[in-house]
Amino acid sequence: MNDLLSYLSAQARTQPVSTVRFVAGELWRRGRARLHHDLDRGLPDIGREAFAAAAPLFLPPVLPTLRPGVPVPWMEQSLARAERILRGEVEVFGSWVPLGLEPSWHQDWQSGHRWPLAPAGRLRVLDAPRGADVKRPWEVARFHHALALGAAALLSRQPRFAQTFRAQVQNWIAQNPWPRGIHWAMPMEAGLRAMNWIQAAAFFSAAGHLDAPLARDISRSLFLHGRHIWAHREWNPVARANHYVACVVALLWLGALFENTVEGREWLEFGRRELLREMESQTATDGVAHEGSSGYHAFVTELFFTGALLLARCDALVRRGAAASNGHLGAAIERATSPHFAARLLRMFGFLSALCAGRDSPPIWGDSDDGRALPFAGTSAPPVIVLRAIGDALAGRPCADQGDAALAAEVYWRLGRVPETNPSPVSHGSEAFPESGFYFFSSPRIRGSLRCGPLGVGGWSNHAHNDQLSFEFAVDGRAILVDPGLPCYSEDRDIRNRFRSTRAHNTVEVAGAEQNRFWPALLFRIVDDTRSRSENWHVDAAGTRFSGLHCGYLRLPHRVLVRRELHLTSECVLTIRDTLESGEPASLAQARWFFHLAPGITPEPVMGASNPETWDAMPLPMGLLPPTSCPEFARPSARWRLGPVILSVCCGCGVETVTVRSAAGAIAPRFGQKVPASVLEITSSFSGRAEILFAFVLTDSPGAASPGREHS
Repeated sequence: MNDLLSYLSAQARTQPVSTVRFVAGELWRRGRARLHHDLDRGLPDIGREAFAAAAPLFLPPVLPTLRPGVPVPWMEQSLARAERILRGEVEVFGSWVPLGLEPSWHQDWQSGHRWPLAPAGRLRVLDAPRGADVKRPWEVARFHHALALGAAALLSRQPRFAQTFRAQVQNWIAQNPWPRGIHWAMPMEAGLRAMNWIQAAAFFSAAGHLDAPLARDISRSLFLHGRHIWAHREWNPVARANHYVACVVALLWLGALFENTVEGREWLEFGRRELLREMESQTATDGVAHEGSSGYHAFVTELFFTGALLLARCDALVRRGAAASNGHLGAAIERATSPHFAARLLRMFGFLSALCAGRDSPPIWGDSDDGRALPFAGTSAPPVIVLRAIGDALAGRPCADQGDAALAAEVYWRLGRVPETNPSPVSHGSEAFPESGFYFFSSPRIRGSLRCGPLGVGGWSNHAHNDQLSFEFAVDGRAILVDPGLPCYSEDRDIRNRFRSTRAHNTVEVAGAEQNRFWPALLFRIVDDTRSRSENWHVDAAGTRFSGLHCGYLRLPHRVLVRRELHLTSECVLTIRDTLESGEPASLAQARWFFHLAPGITPEPVMGASNPETWDAMPLPMGLLPPTSCPEFARPSARWRLGPVILSVCCGCGVETVTVRSAAGAIAPRFGQKVPASVLEITSSFSGRAEILFAFVLTDSPGAASPGREHS
């Protein structure tokens, strides 16, 4: 409670009205939820005929082409996944876990911790013992694996997949009486489970394997899910995020299924109205979600697209008596929503393309728990890559990942067609998403990105990190400097807080302080002390230039303003120039830079590290220096090899001392994973105004140190 009060007090100092509205919204939401005690009464049974009638809303209009004995390119992989599920395995965060055909729904199998079957409103799901994480049982209870069973039933026409689904659904209903247990504690989780149940039921109905007992049981539970989400939807007047969008889309789906009931029609109209409003509220005009996270941007994009696709099919069914023609799906989405919504949705997909361009794997900015709404092909592929492929197919562009069966299945079950492939990836030049603070710089061999922008909406952030002015880049598609990502949430609070800290990103830490304040017990709250802003972004034939600043350290006694300039030349030379301006010029402060390297890259000092005098014979080429640089920049203080790159560290005006060392670190390529990696730490003391330059030169480019001069 003390941490929460401290956080609210910090927010109130800069935005008092917004803080009052935030608190009032939370009190209203929690108080309103306590008024509902009889949601499980009078639940309707819509019957399997209603499921059959609604199935066209949730399936692409190509089912007649799926005939037994006529394979589709990805059929073998889909059937193999379903067979593993029949053996009691479930895919969680890209890994298969043997949980049995009747999982222990309330237990984290990794730690052994089991949450009690207590009233959901009283459960503190994040306060589990160290090592336990509620996201693991939540992920299983989302029933993503049901999509594989349903697809297999439709592809093979075999009833055994439906039998397994029926047994698991009935077991879940029996073991999770409303409103008790962790699976009723978070409305978003109930919404995602409802969507996956509906999608799976549509598959089984189309295959002729949705029997009357299953239709009765699942429809009654789905209606209860709808009432629960409606009563507890996660709305706040100033800090709405992906949880609320998930509730809105789930109510849209449930409303479409139960449109013949009064409550169903209310959910449908509410979902239609709120989906359009939240597109405006939760995304910037450049198409980036306000989460400050690349992973959550993919999740929110999937939610908005899933809702829009359903509305397009509903609209087509009403107007033409048939499902929407996927050949004109973009136009159908625009008709069913609005031109503004459709254009913003395309820009959301455009940001995903920018993340994936020019590299083997996309960078990870902010939190990334690999969350999905409807993973038709499982969770092995990163969500950013999956949604990028869907966006390419929606826009009529060939998919860059040719031959990927998982991506083909994802596109097919949503759009009704196998995506075209392109052996030559579409090239992306330097591009900016300035309102959201993401800048992508490109040259023939280097592709990278830099973060300089707001945290959340008006400083209310859930999933952003202390990554202002941090950057990352890849050479020839291979990552060199990386953002470490996130391995866990509540499983280990220390690890979570370390991975979202300043020193976990490729930026500067002053006086050992965080650039933005956060409180260790508040895992999803952070104060926007940095108030970052871009000062210049310029792209021409000579290269790309960026400059920006943040104010995060003005709150310290040293009152330090941080500026960063980035220059990527067309000859593939990258320079970073940092300027630290102290408001107390007589005071000596310490600055520490962190450069996180991709796994497999070990930093090695180049010969001369112990005797900088030897570098007079190999100065930094003047062509790499900013025009207003200190003369000292021409003489590096340290040189290190980072895989195919030589890093020169050049101290300028005001820098007292500098030391460079390699340290052990870790990155999280996927949620739930932690991989050892190296970190290069540069420490310096400064007073007044200090400048330091980092030059990254390819080893086969002019100005690079000769490999023969490396320290062995």
